[in-house]
Amino acid sequence: MFIKRFFGFLLLFVVFLSCSDTGKNQDVKQVDGPSIAILGTFHFASTSDYSSMDLDNFNSDKRQKEIRQLVNLLKAYKPTKIMVEYPYRKRDKLNADYQNYLEGNYDLSINEIDQLGFRLTKELGHSEIYCVDMRMSLPFGPLSDYAEKYEKENFEAFLKGIKDSDKEDSERLKRSTLTSYFAYKNTDKEDILNKNRYLDETAQFVSDSIYIGVEFVSKWWERNFHIMANIDLQTEKDDRILLIIGGAHRAVLKDFYEDRLDVNYIEIADYLN
Repeated sequence: MFIKRFFGFLLLFVVFLSCSDTGKNQDVKQVDGPSIAILGTFHFASTSDYSSMDLDNFNSDKRQKEIRQLVNLLKAYKPTKIMVEYPYRKRDKLNADYQNYLEGNYDLSINEIDQLGFRLTKELGHSEIYCVDMRMSLPFGPLSDYAEKYEKENFEAFLKGIKDSDKEDSERLKRSTLTSYFAYKNTDKEDILNKNRYLDETAQFVSDSIYIGVEFVSKWWERNFHIMANIDLQTEKDDRILLIIGGAHRAVLKDFYEDRLDVNYIEIADYLN
């Protein structure tokens, strides 16, 4: 009797471990609800972000051909809605521009919303593009003031690390096609590096009475929670959402949707290889 009970317990334990190991596998977690895939991108045009890349000419024949190739690959996911990093409260403005584009009265600008979002939405025959962003100020000034006073050397090394990473990414992009670059950046490894910039680096700028690094990181996660809410507000049960958004947002939002029990998370990198 004891032996039977022991092996019964062992079997249950193995099943438990198996379920735990595959809990985030998209082939295992199939729920009766919508699906979402997230394409993490860089900003094609100028940005106010501290982190930014040195880009070549995206109007060139070479890059325009690569953009069309990338759009064709993304179409294979068969999204029902395209969502982009544009303020949710200004969605009427973006859709007015999109309608003008459909009518031939709008020239695409060099940003990822136009080059990827507008093109893909039109290729799919969709009448509307969806906006999800919630702009929130990050306390970079207070963080800089704290670091200047207490941790100047560490802060300068932190900023240099960001610039060095941007330079490395810029060089990689110059050597790559857009598809191969996006396939590289939309991986678990890059998502972890993105989150590490906040969790292991920015959050460490604290003292026993000043938690400015934690406040900075908390505000970033708060912004992404707002973005998730804006996505959910515009999602219906049978939707296949494709979200095109900055890579640092993808890293956080991916965790949200992989862990939710009401949404299927689909890895967009599987469509880029």
